Amino acid sequence: MTKKEYFDLIDSTFSEVRRLVEAKNADYTASSDDPFANFRLSTLEGVQPEVGLMIRLQDKLQRIRSFMRSGMLSVANESAEDAVNDIIGYCLILKGMMAESKICNETNKTI
Repeated sequence: MTKKEYFDLIDSTFSEVRRLVEAKNADYTASSDDPFANFRLSTLEGVQPEVGLMIRLQDKLQRIRSFMRSGMLSVANESAEDAVNDIIGYCLILKGMMAESKICNETNKTI
């Protein structure tokens, strides 16, 4: 793969991940204005939203580990590439949650 091919892959992946995150966000948050609404539900079980996200992230990493070991996945409609895109999406969600937390913390400090 050339550098150009690699950076083209990055561009297309981020476009694809954005579409994926937007679609899943609409499904999982019931089109709420809160983009993290589904992760916040983990607090009902005593789990911080970021921790809940990390658990879901570990599930995706485990799928990739399984794929790397066996070269195949049992769920026919989800590829290893799909798992990678989900991981990228989860990392972007986590970044958003961290940015929100920083903003909230800064706001609380000034009050």
